[in-house]
Amino acid sequence: MKPISIYIVEDELLISASLKSQLQHFGYEIPGSSTRGESCLEDITKLSIAGREPEIVLMDIHLRGEMDGIETAKLINEKFNCGIIFLTGQSSKEIYERSFKIKPFGYLLKPIDMEQTKMTIEIAAYQRNLELENKLYQKDLEALLEKRTQENHEVMALYQTIIDNSLMGLTIMQNERFVFANNRTAEIFGYRLEEFLNFSIREIIGLLHPEDQAREVGMSQSRMRGENLSQHSQIRIFRKDGALRWLETYIRPVEYKGNQALHQTFLDITDMKESILESRGQVLNPRSL
Repeated sequence: MKPISIYIVEDELLISASLKSQLQHFGYEIPGSSTRGESCLEDITKLSIAGREPEIVLMDIHLRGEMDGIETAKLINEKFNCGIIFLTGQSSKEIYERSFKIKPFGYLLKPIDMEQTKMTIEIAAYQRNLELENKLYQKDLEALLEKRTQENHEVMALYQTIIDNSLMGLTIMQNERFVFANNRTAEIFGYRLEEFLNFSIREIIGLLHPEDQAREVGMSQSRMRGENLSQHSQIRIFRKDGALRWLETYIRPVEYKGNQALHQTFLDITDMKESILESRGQVLNPRSL
């Protein structure tokens, strides 16, 4: 098992040397030490580039130079993945309040107790590894979600292309209104899509040939009650311009946003009807069919 690597930041050289010797005796790796925050950041940067970033930094709060240990630890947290353990000879409220914001992995009071130090280092290293694993897990999860989102966008784009270019009118009716209709539906009925979606149930029924209205309303009500009826029928409608069209329609109950609805498809078969009637020597008459 690879030994835990520890960087020591201590302004007292004798304490630093003693710590290094005792920690190495316990089997820890000491890749470097410093008495100043500035030189500490330089050293850890070089170690990180070389792939030897320390796992733990023992950080004295009172340091030589312009930066104290808390300021140095803040910069380490921003740039690296080192676990910070503060060393201090004081236990003032001000120091603890400032250092808490750094989210250290532990505190060691001087004079240093090596058994306590060893236990604190082991716990800190374990917690650091858990945090790193969690970061990797979150990164993988974000990548997976991004991939799934992209896939969903592509599927939705394909679905929208199919819907928009379908030769059949597609609708969903719920609560006596069309809550969805594709562009082909609007073309078949001769209305703009916005107009069509704003129709009331009375206006929708009014689009049907008078002789088909009662039959279609009754069948729709029966389907909503769950009665097993044929999904297929032929209806006649009048377009906005007054032209009569024959439609072949398929309708079935569905659930839409948690509530009952009717999904209906429309196929304009007027040309086929005209061809059949012409072959019989008949003419398509809106009032006689």
